[in-house]
Amino acid sequence: MRSAFVSAFVSQSLLLAGLLNASAASSETVTLVTPVVYGTHLPGLGTPARDLARALKERSGGALQLDLKEPGEGTAPHEILDKVSDGKVDAGFATAGFWAAKLPAASLFAGFPFGPDAKGYLAWFNRGHGRALYQEMYDQAEIKVRVIPCGFGGAETGGWFAKEIASKEDIDGLRMRIFGLGARVVSRLGAVPVLVPGSNVADAFKKNEIEAAEVYTPSVDRALGVQDAVKRLYLPGWFQPATVFELLINQDRWAVLGPERQSLIETTCGEMLQRTLSEAANLQAAALAAMANQDGVLIETLPNDVIEALRAAWGEIVREEGVRDYFFKEVLEDIETFRGGKQDVDAMEGSASRQAEPAAAAKPTTP
Repeated sequence: MRSAFVSAFVSQSLLLAGLLNASAASSETVTLVTPVVYGTHLPGLGTPARDLARALKERSGGALQLDLKEPGEGTAPHEILDKVSDGKVDAGFATAGFWAAKLPAASLFAGFPFGPDAKGYLAWFNRGHGRALYQEMYDQAEIKVRVIPCGFGGAETGGWFAKEIASKEDIDGLRMRIFGLGARVVSRLGAVPVLVPGSNVADAFKKNEIEAAEVYTPSVDRALGVQDAVKRLYLPGWFQPATVFELLINQDRWAVLGPERQSLIETTCGEMLQRTLSEAANLQAAALAAMANQDGVLIETLPNDVIEALRAAWGEIVREEGVRDYFFKEVLEDIETFRGGKQDVDAMEGSASRQAEPAAAAKPTTP
C-alpha cells in the first residue's frame, strides 16, 4: 500500500515538474534577430516591420520579440534570404521581389506588372493556393525558411516624367530609373533603364541623368523629395499595383518556437495584412492629394495606347518566363485562374489586355 502511494506521488511530482518546465519554457523571452529591407522610418514601406515587432512584443507579454536590424546594420537587403536560410540570422522582413534573380517566380508574390492589388493578393492567400505556392517556391529551391505574408506597403504609380507622355512613341529613348520585370516591359517600348538608388532619384532628375522614374509608393516618393525635382506624375500604377511583405523565419528556428508562438506569429501577420491593406491605401491617397494640392504636381493618366503597349510587352515577357521557368508559369497561371483569367498562360493576349489595377488611389482633386 505504501509502495503504491509512493509510486503515485512520484508520478504526480514528475507530471507537475514537466508542466512547470513547459510553462517556464513558454514564458522565456525569445528574441529573433530580424534584418529588414526598408528602413523603419519610411512611411508604409518601413513602418509595417516596426508595427509587427511592437504587436508581437505586446501580445506575448514580452516573451517574443523581434530585434529589427535596419539596412546597413550588418545585413544588406539582398542578403536577407540567404542569411535566414543559413541560420546566420533568425528571421527577415522583406518583399520577395528582391530574390527574383535567384527565384524567377518571386516577383509574383511581391507585386508585378498588371498583377493583383492588395485585396486580390489577400483573397489569393486566404482562399486560393497562394500560401501553399509561396512556401513551395522556397522549398523547391531548398531554401530553409518558413514564409508568412505579413503586410502590404501600398501601390506604386505609373512613374514620374520630366515631359508629357502623349503616346507610346514618347517612351522611346527615355532614360528611366526602373528595375526588374517593369524594366523589361518598358525596354520593349524603347526606354533605357537606368540604375539609380531611390534616395538619389531627385538629384538624378535635377542633373538630367534620367528623364523618368519608377520609385516607390507616393508616400515614400514624397518623403524622398522627388516632387521637388519633377512635377509630372502618371497613373495607373501598372508596374506594381501592390507591395507584399513577407516574414521569413529560419526553418529550424521556426520548429523550436513551438505551437503557441507559431500561432501568435501567424495570427498577428494575418491581422497585419488586413490592417495595412486599408492603411496603405489611405496613406497613398493622402500623399497623392498633398502632391497635387501642396506641391504643384500634375497628376495625369497614361494614354490608352501606352497602357495597351505596356500590356502587350508584358504578355511577351510572360511567355518568355514561362518557357524559362515552369514554376513561374504555374504560379501566374494559378493567380490568373483565381482572378477569373485564362488558364493557358501561353495565350496571355487575353490576360495582358485586362484592365490595369488602379494605382494607390484615385486622382486627387483640389478642394
